[in-house]
Amino acid sequence: MILKEIRIKNFRSYYGENVFKLSEGLTLIIGDNGDGKTTFFEALEWLFDTVSNNKDIKNASEKRKSELELGENDEVSVSLLFDHDGEKELIKKFAFQREETYFSTRDYVFHGYFVDGAERQLRDGRWLLENFFSATLRKYCLFKGESELNVFDNDTALNTLVDTFSGVRDYDDYVNLTSRFAEKASNVVIKEKRNDKKNEQAVREYESQLSGIGRQIQDTKNEINRKQEAVDDYTKKLRLLEDNQDLSENYKRIADRIKDKQIQCNKLKAQIDIDYNAKLLDDSWILRAFPSILDEFRMKVQKLSKEKRRQQREDDQRIARQQGRADVLKEIQTSVNDFIPLPWNLPDDAHMQEMIDEEVCKVCGTPAPKGSEAYNFMVKKLNEYLAHIKQEAEKKKQEAEIKPLFKNSFIDELLNRSVQLSGDSQQKIAQIATSINDEIEFVQARTLELEREKKNLQEAEDEKVRLLVQTNGLSETDLQKVFSDYKGISESNNRAAVSLVELKHSLEGLLEQKEQVNQKLLEIEPANNTVKTYQQIQSLLERIYKAFVDAKNDNINKFIHLLEEKANGYLMCLNSKDFHGEVKIIRTMKDNARIALFSSNGTEVYNPSGSQKTTMYMSVLFAISDITTLRRNDDYPLIFDAPTSSFGELKSTDFYNIINRIDKQCIIIAKDLLTFDYKTAEYIIDQNKVNELNCSVYRISKAKGFNPKDLSTIQTLTTKIK
Repeated sequence: MILKEIRIKNFRSYYGENVFKLSEGLTLIIGDNGDGKTTFFEALEWLFDTVSNNKDIKNASEKRKSELELGENDEVSVSLLFDHDGEKELIKKFAFQREETYFSTRDYVFHGYFVDGAERQLRDGRWLLENFFSATLRKYCLFKGESELNVFDNDTALNTLVDTFSGVRDYDDYVNLTSRFAEKASNVVIKEKRNDKKNEQAVREYESQLSGIGRQIQDTKNEINRKQEAVDDYTKKLRLLEDNQDLSENYKRIADRIKDKQIQCNKLKAQIDIDYNAKLLDDSWILRAFPSILDEFRMKVQKLSKEKRRQQREDDQRIARQQGRADVLKEIQTSVNDFIPLPWNLPDDAHMQEMIDEEVCKVCGTPAPKGSEAYNFMVKKLNEYLAHIKQEAEKKKQEAEIKPLFKNSFIDELLNRSVQLSGDSQQKIAQIATSINDEIEFVQARTLELEREKKNLQEAEDEKVRLLVQTNGLSETDLQKVFSDYKGISESNNRAAVSLVELKHSLEGLLEQKEQVNQKLLEIEPANNTVKTYQQIQSLLERIYKAFVDAKNDNINKFIHLLEEKANGYLMCLNSKDFHGEVKIIRTMKDNARIALFSSNGTEVYNPSGSQKTTMYMSVLFAISDITTLRRNDDYPLIFDAPTSSFGELKSTDFYNIINRIDKQCIIIAKDLLTFDYKTAEYIIDQNKVNELNCSVYRISKAKGFNPKDLSTIQTLTTKIK
């Protein structure tokens, strides 16, 4: 069977019709994450699904759906053209149509076509697929990821494989048939011997012994099965632990890093977790801008104080000028009379009026008649007194009417407060502002550091997720307990193995006892020739039964040996430049098996590298394909999705060239052969690596201009590179 062409139309990201013409050797389909590699594989899985009539609208291209008008329709289809004793084709499709508020699907079709003479015949797709590429064969041909390459990773794998690709299944019928005949013959012989009165007691005694031994044998077999299951389980766990030792160490390293980053993040969160409301008043953070405010305050107060002093000086000068005029007038009057006047209040006005009325100067006791000089002097003195009193009253009135320029002392108080806030107080407040700035800068630095640690933590978490994907079923808890559990599981395994050996030894003893009792039964002389004949037939049937059992076991061993031989041939080719070891298929309980890698000195490689595992499993798959060709005179392709993710760049190129030289059709979907273009910030095909290959190469990629948030803008483009 050779695949010739695959067509994918409107299947998810494959908008419109996309054609892949396949090589008879290796065809590589290269794409980056999200470009449609897995969708290509799932399109084939959808085509090969013979169980459900899957016309789910989710399989229709979102881009094509977005273009349809109301009532318009298109179709989803996947077709495969292949050569199998003539050209044949599989087509699966369904129509989809835009309705008012949804998309409807209809007309599901799964057809098969083949050429009969000159005509192209139509058949049911399921019939064609099952007749030329059955589900059993597909099980050994389609592999999604590295984790699915180990086809022996289940309890029925060996039996299924042997039954499918060898003639061992035919032996089962013969084994069962001869076993039943031998048992019937034995029952007839024993019954006839029991009817013989002479031998009845001995036969019954031997029957009783056989019955007891039979129960012990069955109990022992059951216990052996339980112990064998325990040993297999322990062995599987130990192998998982050994196989994943590196993974466990890497997990521990990553887990420790995650724990360290979490502690660091929590520490940084605690350092930047500040109650700004409390610090605003409790720690005087409100004074953070006070030094600059104080400087501005002092400058304004000084300016106000200076302006006050200027205005006060001008007002004082005005008042002084007014006061000065009165003082000058007094001096002039004094200089004109040329005497030093008495104080204005001596004598007072009452005494002066008394002396004038009595016309006598009571100061000196001299008479002062009216009209005399002394009289006139007293009258003048009285008038001056009265004038002075009036003048003083007016002066006081004027002084009372003069308002001070500055009623209050606010500016002086502000100046005093400015002085008080200077010096030590100003320095103390400046220190508070500095400490606030230092703390804020510290918090900002820790915040940036926290962001970096969060990024590092996320990278470690992502690395852990990628690691867990590679653990072959081991959980995170399993990885944590690898080393702590290993000793306990190993000891339990050893105890179970010892117990299993003892049980098998006991079973051998019981089987030997059974054989001895049976022999004693056989030695009892039959009563007639008919019983002797039955006894001979019984013996013959038992030998035939054992022969078929041995033949079946021998055929299984030969099949395994052939599988190993072919697998090692491929392994040598795939790892021609590296250590390749030797593949062995080891049988376990109930005719199950596991794939193991051994060194030439007989040491099992318990923890092969990722690329060694991949090449080992793929070698077995190629060997199965060869055996298929031998048994069925036909070959089948192998289709792999991302089988080489554990390979290095050089290993991948060599690997692909080796695969291409093997006489086997392969389709490998991978993200190799890509290089990052810093100019366009995109991954592009590394043409130099492509030139080193001899196989067909397709490049799949997302059409440019898509909206990362809108699925309807995504379209996978297909380009044949080589």
